[in-house]
Amino acid sequence: MGKLRLAITAASLLLLCITFLSIVQADDGNTYKVADAEALNIRSAPSANADIIGVLKKNDKVTVFQKQDGWAQTYYEGEAGWVSTHYLSSLEQNTADDAIAAFASGKSKIGEYHSIKQPLAGALEDYTVVLDPGHGGADPGAAGIDGTLEKDLTMTTADYAAKKLRDAGANVILTRSDDSYVSLEKRVRISNKHNTDAFISLHYNAYPVENVHGFSTHYDTDGADKALAADMQSALKQTMDLDSRGIKQNGYHVLDDNQDLAVLIELGFLTSPSDTKAIKTDAHQKKVGEGIVNGLKRHFEE
Repeated sequence: MGKLRLAITAASLLLLCITFLSIVQADDGNTYKVADAEALNIRSAPSANADIIGVLKKNDKVTVFQKQDGWAQTYYEGEAGWVSTHYLSSLEQNTADDAIAAFASGKSKIGEYHSIKQPLAGALEDYTVVLDPGHGGADPGAAGIDGTLEKDLTMTTADYAAKKLRDAGANVILTRSDDSYVSLEKRVRISNKHNTDAFISLHYNAYPVENVHGFSTHYDTDGADKALAADMQSALKQTMDLDSRGIKQNGYHVLDDNQDLAVLIELGFLTSPSDTKAIKTDAHQKKVGEGIVNGLKRHFEE
């Protein structure tokens, strides 16, 4: 009798395994590619708050094994990982044998089915963002071809961005709110002492050659910082009229010593006539604020 019960139990487990594998073959095993983001976070669980265990690049091909609430699961370096379905597009379906082989080897890249999720008002509720208007006071920063000072523009940009972020539900902290000098060390301390979800330092660039132009986003370390930089650059590219110079790795003090997720954005060249003409308009400043909000929404929804 005991052997019979054991046999029934074993058969049930085998049937369950076969059923699971048939679901993987029938519904999953599809190939996708990262299409709408320069980088896509791989998380340890299907949640925007889960730990980041890796990052995929644009055009990386991925294979899906499970789908859950807008998230897709596969294996990354032998470990289960999840990515948002928001930024992928479907490729030709894999064969079931390919999917099972990738599953068994643990070498498949993450993939996901396409499920559009539109950012909603209040999408940044409960997130704390530290905005850092570069320079100030005795530190003017870069000087433009028409005498415009970087410290004045970064403060203007921070005010526009802060309003947009608050409208989206975020708690916003400014490292300065007027034309005062704040040391780099104090800027970092302000970020580190709060429960900061993202630190964004705002700057404008300068160069001796007038035809050098465009904006860029800078990060200190690979992983989450790089992923945020990519999301921010991509979102700003969609809202701003300036040319994108991409993301760059730099050991700036406000990034290197920061314990929080942190990026620094160079929002254009004050020495470029074309950049300066756009930068000084209210319309452009509003676009910068919109881009920053959209970049954060994109990053925290991944």
